[in-house]
Parts: sequence; C-alpha cells; structure tokens
Amino acid sequence: MRVGIISVYTDYHRAGAHHRGVLQPQVGPLIAALLPPGTEVDIVNDAWDDPDWRRDYDLLFLSCLHSDFDRARQISHYWRRRGAKTVLGGTMASIYTGLCAPYFDAVAVGDPEAIVPRIVDDFGRGELKPVYRAPPFGAARVPPPRLDLAARTQILPLAVEATRGCPFTCEFCALTGIGTRFHKRPAGAVAAEIAAGQRSLARLVPWWLRHIAIFYDNNLGGSPSHLRELCDAFAPLDIRFGACVTFNVIRDPQNLKALAKGGCRCVFVGLETFNAETLRHMGKHQNVLAETRAAVDLCHEHGILVMAGLMLSPSTDSIEYIDSIPDALRKAGLHVPTYICFETPFPGTPHFRKLAAVGDGAFMPGTLLRDLNGYTLAVPPRHAPAEDFVAAYKRLWKTAYSRRSRLKKFLYDLPRFARGAHAVPILFDLYELFSEEATFNEARNFIAGHEIEPPEVHEVPLGEHDFESSEEFARIMGPWRVSDERGRALPMWRDAQAFYRPGGRVIVPVDRPVLPDVPLPEPAPALATLAGCSDAADALGLFQSE
Repeated sequence: MRVGIISVYTDYHRAGAHHRGVLQPQVGPLIAALLPPGTEVDIVNDAWDDPDWRRDYDLLFLSCLHSDFDRARQISHYWRRRGAKTVLGGTMASIYTGLCAPYFDAVAVGDPEAIVPRIVDDFGRGELKPVYRAPPFGAARVPPPRLDLAARTQILPLAVEATRGCPFTCEFCALTGIGTRFHKRPAGAVAAEIAAGQRSLARLVPWWLRHIAIFYDNNLGGSPSHLRELCDAFAPLDIRFGACVTFNVIRDPQNLKALAKGGCRCVFVGLETFNAETLRHMGKHQNVLAETRAAVDLCHEHGILVMAGLMLSPSTDSIEYIDSIPDALRKAGLHVPTYICFETPFPGTPHFRKLAAVGDGAFMPGTLLRDLNGYTLAVPPRHAPAEDFVAAYKRLWKTAYSRRSRLKKFLYDLPRFARGAHAVPILFDLYELFSEEATFNEARNFIAGHEIEPPEVHEVPLGEHDFESSEEFARIMGPWRVSDERGRALPMWRDAQAFYRPGGRVIVPVDRPVLPDVPLPEPAPALATLAGCSDAADALGLFQSE
C-alpha cells in the first residue's frame, strides 16, 4: 500500500515562494507513525515542496486550514481521478464536515491517533466511511512521530508535542472555534519521546541538530504546573528548545526559572497588540500591557529570546495607533515582531459569528475563503477607509522589517545573551532576523475580494479529461466565497459545529446525511466566467464535443 500525506499550503503572501520557517506542519510524521509496518509513505510539506504529481497513491491524507481549502479540493480531485482514495483532516474538516465531505472519500474529525488505524483498516476492506470522528484524546495512544521521514527537510528535525489545545478562549482563534480544550501528556513520556527521536535521527542529521528541539504545542504553558514537570524531565537530556507560550507564562519568574533549567532558549508569545481596547475586543485577558517590558527583560535575564506576533484589528485600531507601533516595540524591548497580520474572522470562531450576526457591511464585499489567511484585510476598518488602513500597514511593515530595525534588534539582544554565554538564543535571533528578506508583493492591494490570485491557483495539473462537466469544473476550480456583494456572511458559513466542549469532552453531533453535493458559495465576480453559469467552461473551450 502506498500512502501520501500532504499538508496543504497556499502562499498567504501571494509571492509565489515557499515558506521555510522553523514552525512547519507536523501531522505528516504523526500520521506516518500510525500506519501499518511496511507501508510505503510519502510526506509532503506543501509549504516547502510541491507534490510530485507523477506519484501514484492508494490512500492520500490531506490536512489544511480554511484558506488552503480551494487547493486541498483540487489536490483531492487530481488524485481521486487517478484512483486514490482521499481523506481530509484539520480545522476545516472538523467544524465544516458536511461542506467538505463531497470532495473527499472520507473526512477525519478530531485527533488522528484513534481514527487513522480505523481508516486504514476500512480502506483495506473496501469499506471506507464518509466521516470518522475521534473519541476523546488519549495520551497513551500518541506514538513517537516518524521524525526520520522529515529529517532532511525540517530546519529543526527534533520536533515534539507535549500538549494539545489551549485553555484560553481568544475570540479570533481557530482553536476556540473547534472548542476549548487543553490535553497534557505525561512529562516522562515526552522526555522518552525526545530521547527516541534523538536515536532515530542519529544517522540522518548532525549531533547539534539532535540537541535542539522545537515544540509544536499551541501553548506549552497551558498548565504552569505541568510545564514545570516537563522542564524537570528535560533537564537530564541536555537539550535546548523553543516553544510557544502565552504571555502569562513569561510574567512568572518561577516559570522562567523552570524553562531555563529545562533548556528553553526561545519562546514565541502572541502579544497581538499594544492597544488595550483591542485586547478587550479579542478576549485576550491573559496579556497585561503594562508588564510587557518587564516580562521581556526577565526572559533575557534567563537566557530566553522572546519572539512576538502582532495583529492589527480593523474593528478597534486607528491609523495613529498603527503609526505608533515601532516606538512601542522599541520601548518593549522587542524591536522587530515575528509577524504583523490582520485580525481575521476565521469561519467558526466567535469573532466570525459576531460579525456574521451584524449583517450588511460586516465583511469586505466578495471575501473569498482564501482571503482569510491573516494577511488580507477581510473586515472594513471602523476608524479609517480600507485603503488608508492598508497604507498604514505597509508603512509599519517597511519600518519594522527594515535592515536598520533588524540590525538594531540584534545589537540590542546580543550583549544581553552574551553576558550569560547563551549562544543558542543568539543563533535563533540571527536566523529569525536575517534568514529571509522581509518583503511583500507590491502587486497586492491586501483587500479581500479584490486581491490578486495566489500562484497555487494554477499549479494543480488538472486537464479537460479530469472533469465530467462544466458544473464539476466550477465546483472544483472556482474559489469559495464567504461574503456577498453587501458584505454579509453567506448562510453556509453559519453552520459551523465545535468538536470539543470545555474541558476537552467530545461533542457527539446528530449526524445529518452527507449529500452528494452541497450548495456552493456565490462565485467571485472576477471569476464569473469560470463559475457563474453552467456553460462557462464551454465558453473557455473546455468540454467541447468533437
């Protein structure tokens, strides 16, 4: 049996470039570890490498975010036409199962450990079901991931997961849309997995890469007591690691002491904003703006580099606030953020539901699903015209990521880490600041419904023979739309269903039959020739009779 596992990616910068950051999808090595021994496996990280369209698969697992769904649909269709059975998992699959089901042979909802073996068994018997729902998370079911299969493509191949989910309920977060949960694995089991990972990588990567780990948890510090247990278990391993945590973690000196002892040398924190009103709007109550500089300084004292992301909220931020951000970054000791994005209403989140209830003008007219990627303005700004808001974003980007700003940050950080002889955070800093040129595609206008196409739109090599009709062509190739011409959310997006209750209990839905097809969102005006009428494809020369 030949199995493919593809983490689908659509370039959110729309620059036609792969994204080679440190944090990359890890579902591939995890699913590979759940397959029967002897299975021939291809892991494709679409963010790094295009799929090899010449490959033949018996079974293909796909995982995607909302903005990647058009591409996931096309990839699925490509390999289904070539005899493969396809399975979709990920955020979109979990909360919009019925919308996804017609385009895949199966949809996997929830954690993979219990359902991937069932999918493989059913596939082998020719009895694949349309939907598989995971039971509650079971830490004992989590296998050591097949790190060896991604060792030569990962920047940091020792990639580990100790927890799942996050206990906080930020309004914009896709995790909140799926349902709040925070699940922990025993500290000893995670430490053993790291040791096993080091052994599996022994002949594949240099020694130093086997002693730098990256944690893929959404929030490694979701339970401070568990975090300290983890760090105690890591100390004997003599590793150095980076992880994502929430701001409350780095405010606590005891947490930082434990992190430093365990080998942590870098944390990413979702700072999001310096605007107190925006924090309240986002429901991000764990952040305390007045303590930002003190927390950053405390991390530096413990030899821990702080990386932080920022969001601009069209609902609450003004042009004056945006222009003040470079000074706020400097005063906070951060200087250069890891990213600057727009607060985005991902379908199914509380933020999306509130906007959908507003009606007219809640979204930019004609917003496409692929626009909901964090780097396209999808909500009309309240305090400025959209064009002015985007212009301020561009000014901020060019200032924050200028070579001058990056050099200033490095020169600010260097003596703080050099005093404690902390080489690893210096290396992390160098890579983050200088590994890629921080530019954006000047052809973009950054406004949903009017944005240029992602290059990936035309990359799946589907031909005329791959479609039975112009209607099928439109369903597969046309971009899905989220809002109409009046900026109202289309009805189909209001039917999201969370999978977890508070505390991580699984919601057992009342299953409705999956129809062979579902109504599509309205086609985008710019693509009316493709998806707006039944004979559109014929007008382009497709499906013409001899």
